[in-house]
Amino acid sequence: MAKEKKKDKVLEKEESYCIGCGICFAVCPINAKLEKKDEFDPDDVNLAIRIVNGKALINEETCIVCGTCTKHCPVGVLSVKKLESAEA
Repeated sequence: MAKEKKKDKVLEKEESYCIGCGICFAVCPINAKLEKKDEFDPDDVNLAIRIVNGKALINEETCIVCGTCTKHCPVGVLSVKKLESAEA
């Protein structure tokens, strides 16, 4: 039996209200772990969250949906949502 890789929760963002402050980027544990590597290049690495054109951009492949960014967002635009079961 193959192990299910799909996450049971997802990080959502209210795009229009993001102020691009970068706090989510700074507190992300995945970003912190990647930044500690000697060969770290912010343009080439798959960060979990980054700020692009003044808005937070979430990489769903890298994000572990830990919720740390949601607790630190000053305008509350990030939230963790449980996904509905795909089973019938």
